[in-house]
Amino acid sequence: MKTYHLENISSQPDHSRHFLKPSEEDLERLEIGDLVRLFFVLDFKAKDNCRAERMWVEISEIDGAGFKGFLTNEPVHIKDLQIGEVVDFQKKHIATVILESDLDEKKLAVISLKALHAKEINWLVRDEPDNAQDSGWQLFFGDESEDYLSKPSNCVIIRLEEALQLEPRLEKAFLSTHDAFEWSEEAGDFVPVE
Repeated sequence: MKTYHLENISSQPDHSRHFLKPSEEDLERLEIGDLVRLFFVLDFKAKDNCRAERMWVEISEIDGAGFKGFLTNEPVHIKDLQIGEVVDFQKKHIATVILESDLDEKKLAVISLKALHAKEINWLVRDEPDNAQDSGWQLFFGDESEDYLSKPSNCVIIRLEEALQLEPRLEKAFLSTHDAFEWSEEAGDFVPVE
């Protein structure tokens, strides 16, 4: 018996700050070999209160709105699903489509605990990277004091892909040559600042 189900992404709001559904055009262009992300919702209570595992699947078959694909991640919580297993899914389950991008999502960024716990980034600045793994990005909730930020224990390091899970609209900022952005409610996006 399965201990998870796939989330119906089509029921999510179209214009959410923290959730970007793929467009119908992106879904129509999918081909065998493409990677898509699905949300595997846990049908049990995880110890860390995780609600779902977001995992990538490589498409192996397409039949109208139906798909089959190989799971490319090793689940953390779901024990009845393994990396490499075939997953059946439909367009309505596709949360993210990998489009060609020059962004190295494995690079690292510093994020304040306030932003991480709130699951919201409102301000980001880029400094010179310290090493090849460092993106140089520093991510903030936006109202952290200098005293708060002077304590190293109030910040942690995450991968850019983790930041994009919190704020999917950050990708354009990460790819930009500009070094500072803030969230604008009016624009509904991150905008460059001086």
